[in-house]
Amino acid sequence: MPAIATLETALSALPGGYLLLDENHLVRFATARFYQLLHCEPLQCGQALPSGLLPAEMLPALLAGQAHASQQLYTGQLLDWLLTPLPDGTMLSIREDRQTFRNLIENSPDIISRYNPQLVCLYANSALGRYSPIPPALHVGLGIEERGLPAHVCDAFRHASSQVLASGKPVIFENQLNHHDKHYVFESRLFPETDEHGQVQSLLCIDRDISEEHAMRLWQADENRLLEMIANDRPMKEVMVWTCHMIESQIEGSMCSIMLLDDDGIHLHVATGPSLPDEYKAQIDGIAIGPGVGSCGTAAFTGEAVIVTDIQQHPYWADYSALASSHQLHSCWSYPIKSHDGRVLGTFAIYFSHPSTPDNHSEYITLRTSHLMAIAIQQERRASQLFQLATQDSLTGLYNRRHFMTLAEEACDHTLVHPKPLCMLMFDLDHFKQVNDRYGHAAGDDALRSFARILQDSLRAQDLVCRMGGEEFAALLTDTSAEDAMTAAQRICNLVAQTPVLSHGQSIPLTVSIGLASCVPGQALGDMMRQADKALYEAKNAGRNRVHVAQCP
Repeated sequence: MPAIATLETALSALPGGYLLLDENHLVRFATARFYQLLHCEPLQCGQALPSGLLPAEMLPALLAGQAHASQQLYTGQLLDWLLTPLPDGTMLSIREDRQTFRNLIENSPDIISRYNPQLVCLYANSALGRYSPIPPALHVGLGIEERGLPAHVCDAFRHASSQVLASGKPVIFENQLNHHDKHYVFESRLFPETDEHGQVQSLLCIDRDISEEHAMRLWQADENRLLEMIANDRPMKEVMVWTCHMIESQIEGSMCSIMLLDDDGIHLHVATGPSLPDEYKAQIDGIAIGPGVGSCGTAAFTGEAVIVTDIQQHPYWADYSALASSHQLHSCWSYPIKSHDGRVLGTFAIYFSHPSTPDNHSEYITLRTSHLMAIAIQQERRASQLFQLATQDSLTGLYNRRHFMTLAEEACDHTLVHPKPLCMLMFDLDHFKQVNDRYGHAAGDDALRSFARILQDSLRAQDLVCRMGGEEFAALLTDTSAEDAMTAAQRICNLVAQTPVLSHGQSIPLTVSIGLASCVPGQALGDMMRQADKALYEAKNAGRNRVHVAQCP
């Protein structure tokens, strides 16, 4: 018995874990370290070994009373196992595989470090060298403020450490660090290491670089915001500016632009580029696409992404390198924005003030953003087409009767609050049926379009102009006196008579009759239009190709 007590005392002082079994393989004694290594509940003297406590390959040797040694993973840690037969039983010893454990730590991508309760560094693995200007070995023996870490990193670590020391429980927190012009985000896990009495002796810290995951979370939040803007039909300019700022916040040092291809499919125009110099944007606005026309011109022409990491060395930029250099632009990645059927709508470009190559994250978010821009552009164009169909005359491009009446009613209502003169002009092309009968309906359509252009060129942008139907047109002149309206009407009448319509090699003479009515305070739109219409027919009855003014009621 004294011999056993002496053996138990000796085993308890050793670093490994030990279990003594009697000749029947029942528990005689186990050290505290044995329980710690196997993460198991204490065993009672005389108890049989619980099923699964030992690795399966150890059992045959135990039953045969043979010595056996092996290395086994147990609950995630590598342990050395050793069975030693005794005269009256068996001794099982286990211990951590120190060299393998140290190799795992040293080669871990995570930063693993240990500190005493005063936050003096006791150990730091080699991973720390990727993020610190001080070699890992020189961190040992230094306090938290002596290690060249930013103040906010020290504050966060000190706060987390105080929580662990006070509670004895692990703490998880995030920290951020800039190193070599790159921004890093870490998930830090701080664990207490206690003695047999539960007192914290040291702190183990594992810092994992989650920069990509963090950037992806931010990107997803921004992407959701962009999708909301598109779904809520926010103005296209606002959506594009937000998109550029969104990418610039994701890709360090980037400057973004969006260019749209015009209807002829030849020229690119700058839609937005909030961070690019205005002079540079003015120089590239309207550039013709083609092979070797910078990054954007080539991407729009080929329909493929063009990544130029160094503008000064790339042949696509030979004609534009001086322009780019004068504005400190040295790299440009351009991605085509394509519609669902593959047509190029424009380009999404990312510039840098230094040579740069996209990484996986940058390329992923840029490709996704280009796709979202295509959706936004197509949606905006469809909405514009629907608005045109609902408000414009398809032949002349002028307002249709319905939309004109809506806008004219609003203008009349506005004069009740802010009295200003309004005048209504009603137009009818003279002998238009004869134009159709003699020259054909295609020529008649050309005549209608020609007259619509004259109206647009002769009247102001603030005036409301429409095709009422057939060869009848109307215009509401806002903030215009009767005298000025008469001048404008006579000018239009003379210009139509002096401008024959050219259609399929034919010169077709055309004239117009015009009726003019002035709005009196409180007059309804319908009354003013009836007066102008009456004056129009007086002009036609008087010989056509003239202007008649309605008499005040």
